[in-house]
Amino acid sequence: MTTETDLDHAYSPSRWSHRFSGGDQVIESHIQTTTKATQSARNTILCLLNWAVDAKTSFPDHSIDVYFPSNVNELLPTIDSIQPKAIFIYIHGGYWQHLSRNESAFMAQTMSDAQILTAVIGYPLAPHATIDQIVTCVEQALVKILELAMKLSTKVFICGHSAGGHLASTLLLIDWKTKYNIDHEIFGGFFLISGVYDLIPIVSTYVNEPLRMTTSIAKKQSPLHRDSNDYWLALKHVPILCVHAQYDPPAFHDQNRQYGSYLEKIGFDNVKIIQLNDFDHFNVIEQLEKRDQPLTTMILKLINDSI
Repeated sequence: MTTETDLDHAYSPSRWSHRFSGGDQVIESHIQTTTKATQSARNTILCLLNWAVDAKTSFPDHSIDVYFPSNVNELLPTIDSIQPKAIFIYIHGGYWQHLSRNESAFMAQTMSDAQILTAVIGYPLAPHATIDQIVTCVEQALVKILELAMKLSTKVFICGHSAGGHLASTLLLIDWKTKYNIDHEIFGGFFLISGVYDLIPIVSTYVNEPLRMTTSIAKKQSPLHRDSNDYWLALKHVPILCVHAQYDPPAFHDQNRQYGSYLEKIGFDNVKIIQLNDFDHFNVIEQLEKRDQPLTTMILKLINDSI
C-alpha cells in the first residue's frame, strides 16, 4: 500500500537529483542559475516586460515578458521591424505555487542569438488561484501571443517545464479555430519537459496543500485522463517532444512515457518520447541557457526544420 509519505517522496524531484545530497541545495542552485541568466537577458536584450494579459485582472503576475531577436535594435520596434524566425514560448514550473517570470528567461539569450523571439508567460500561483484559474490564465496569455504571431507571420513553439509541462499540454485540449479563429498552422511544436499529466496522485501529497484540489478537479485537469474527443486533432501532425531526465523521479519517467504513448494512441503522429541521460529535473531545463547542450540542440533543430 502506498502511503502519503511514499507519494510525497515520489513527487519531490529535488530528492532524486544526483548532484546534491539535499533537496534544498538543488532548488537553491536552480533558482540562482535561472535568476542570474534571466537578469543578464534583461540587461543585454531588447525586451518588453510586464505586458499585461488582461488589464482588468485582479490576479498577480498575469503578464508576459517578451525578449526580441538580436537583429531588433529599435527601442520601440514596430511590427514591420520585428522579423523573428519563430516565437519560443516558455511556461515555468514550480508546482503551480512557486517561481515566476523573474527566473524564467534563462533561454532568452540563446533564442535571441538564433533570431527567435522569446515570450515568457507569467501566471497567478496557488493559493491565490485555483488550478482551473491557472489553466485559464495560461490559455488567455497564449491567445495574446498567438495574435502577435499572426501579425508577424511566424510560428509558435511552446515549451513547458514540470508544472509548466502540464500547463503546455492543456493547450492541446483547445479547439483554437472554433474558439478564437486561430489556424493550426501557426503551431510549430510542443516541448513538454519533465511534466506531470496525471494530477490525481498529487492530491494526497504536500503539493496539494495550497492547491486544494479534489480528486474530481485533479482528474478534469489531467491531460492523461481526458478523452480523445477533448483533444484538438488538427494538431495531430505537430511535433511534440515528451522529455524526462534520467534523474527525474521514476513517477515522472512513467508519466512522461504514458502521456507520450497516449497522444500517439489517440492520433498524434509526430510524438517523440525521450530520456536525457546525466540530467536531473532541474538542470535538464537549465540546458537552454547554452547553445551546445543536447536539449537546446534538439529544440533549435526542430524549430529550424519546422519553419
